[in-house]
Amino acid sequence: MKNILYLSGIIALIFTACKSNETGNSKDVAQDQIYRKYEVSIDEETSSASASAVFRFAGDHGTTLELSSPAKITANGVELIEGTLLFGGAYYRSEDPVTCPDNKVLLRYVDAKEVVLEESFEAGKATFTNVSDTFRLGKNISIPFTFSGGDPTDNFEILLLDKDKRSLSFYAQSNTERFFEIPGTATDTLTTGDFQLQIISHKRKNLDNHSTLGGIADFSCNYKPVTVVAVK
Repeated sequence: MKNILYLSGIIALIFTACKSNETGNSKDVAQDQIYRKYEVSIDEETSSASASAVFRFAGDHGTTLELSSPAKITANGVELIEGTLLFGGAYYRSEDPVTCPDNKVLLRYVDAKEVVLEESFEAGKATFTNVSDTFRLGKNISIPFTFSGGDPTDNFEILLLDKDKRSLSFYAQSNTERFFEIPGTATDTLTTGDFQLQIISHKRKNLDNHSTLGGIADFSCNYKPVTVVAVK
């Protein structure tokens, strides 16, 4: 699962390359004209996260930037390394999973003038309530869940994964009622046997605008899955 999270973040960043495939140096531009785009994905089961960042001059469609020393970006104290987007352009990523035992990630960006910009991401806890030991395929099922702590989320998703690695996902009816409505017609083709249910939260937030351009961050958390038995 953590590999899927990591790859999904990289793919999302790859598509930003079509905006500009040129690369500049962060020390050569006005520091308050640097636009930031962050991706953070937490995996609660492994207490780890992946993180990546793109820096652009003069906005979301501008030239990507290599960070010039002393500029750098870290996730929970681990420095992100430079990579190259598919069609050119620089980005930064965590080389290995970043430890985050409390479902929290702190990204700390130091610009070329040693101004420090920090952004924190806290996923809180999301758990199923009153989940049966069996999941009946082909039958409509309502699955409630709870959420506590952390940043307010944009939406919650449930991932269904059968023993043949076939999956389906559905979004919660609302963030306040907090339950997933699973239509039986959608699950009828899945395989019986061991079956995983997993909650995923999604959040897009504006970055703290210490600069005139700021930026955005896409933040998600895969909470610990629950194993049940799927039956017909």
